[in-house]
Amino acid sequence: MVFFSKISVIKFLILSIIIVLVASTLGCTSLYSDKDNSSSSPNIKMLPPAPEASITFITTGSSFSPIITVTGDPEIQWVFGDGSTSDSASPTINFDSKETRTNTLIVTPWSAVIKINIGYDGSDGGVTPGSSTIENLKQQNVIAVSGLENVAPYLQVWASSYNPITALDFSNFTALHTIECYYCTSLETIKLHNVPSLKRLCLENCNISYLDISEASSLADLRAAIQQSPKYTINWGTTGAHIWHVCIRDNPHMTGILPHSQFPLIEDFFTWNSNQSGTLHLTSTNLKSVLSSDNNYSAANFSGCFPAGREGTVNMYNNDLKSLDISNNPGLINLNISQNSLNQTEIDRVLQTMDSYNTENGYLDINGNAEPSSKGTAHANNLTVRRWKVKSSDHIVEKLIRTSSSLNIELFKNI
Repeated sequence: MVFFSKISVIKFLILSIIIVLVASTLGCTSLYSDKDNSSSSPNIKMLPPAPEASITFITTGSSFSPIITVTGDPEIQWVFGDGSTSDSASPTINFDSKETRTNTLIVTPWSAVIKINIGYDGSDGGVTPGSSTIENLKQQNVIAVSGLENVAPYLQVWASSYNPITALDFSNFTALHTIECYYCTSLETIKLHNVPSLKRLCLENCNISYLDISEASSLADLRAAIQQSPKYTINWGTTGAHIWHVCIRDNPHMTGILPHSQFPLIEDFFTWNSNQSGTLHLTSTNLKSVLSSDNNYSAANFSGCFPAGREGTVNMYNNDLKSLDISNNPGLINLNISQNSLNQTEIDRVLQTMDSYNTENGYLDINGNAEPSSKGTAHANNLTVRRWKVKSSDHIVEKLIRTSSSLNIELFKNI
């Protein structure tokens, strides 16, 4: 049996007290201090990633000549892929060889940046290039851009026409009013969330399959024809109150019908060969031109859209029209409704209506529908007397020749 002396017990108690004091000073720190246990704390919150410090342009060309437009006297810092630098708003750098390079831009403050131009020539109805608009600039072989969120509240104009860029994100670009991406054949996605100032959007000849413009409430000019994607859909939402020009032509793979009732100010409506169907009903009294051939429309109504003096045009050949309302349109001067399904009653009504306006030097093509009655033929004759060019079948032409004595008649046979 082992017995401890009083001295040994005292030493043991003192040592225990020292250990407790040291532990209370260090808290719950692990004896293995080289390990990082911060990730194990349930109270630590993950912060969202900070915006990139710069705007980055990835290029593949042998040179790079971007143009930025700034206000005031900001500090501009370019660092190019070869290590060279510039403080110019319109630098030019020659790399001497084609290669994928990273070029960065920092502007202090970012609020000074109002335009970024990496390609523009005024195509498809854009403003005439110039120093006070958007300068003429050949495409800069930009395949990607990041860090644009730095200028989201400030940028007003973006131009990247002809560049092989694949994606753009303009979410929350609240001051942006113009986007020029003409012939960006590699562009597959463009995000347009919360862009209340956007007025002109040019995306002709791109590769977009889904275009969401539901948050572009001020949009007035949409150029979105000839997408190379296998399917193409536009989400309009309620956008359309300010639209004056719509061009979605040559998209036979398009899904969805344009919301005609949302365009009270439309002037140019260009939808030919875009898989549109049903009834086309426009009500805008600003209407100038409707080019909607090669679709599947079964009916059309343009009543009151072309006031006197307008010289308006409606081209709806090669549809499946069974009814057409062109009443109250004395300004309709050019009408092509050939190759449709209009019966004799409808054709007679068209001829009578056009004759009633008593206008001169117009053009009317009714070929490929039912033949007019003798009454309709008489109205056609009246039109030709007033130097209208009436194009119809050979049989109708022969009847008009037999019933007319005017030397000024111009009749066009099928070619």
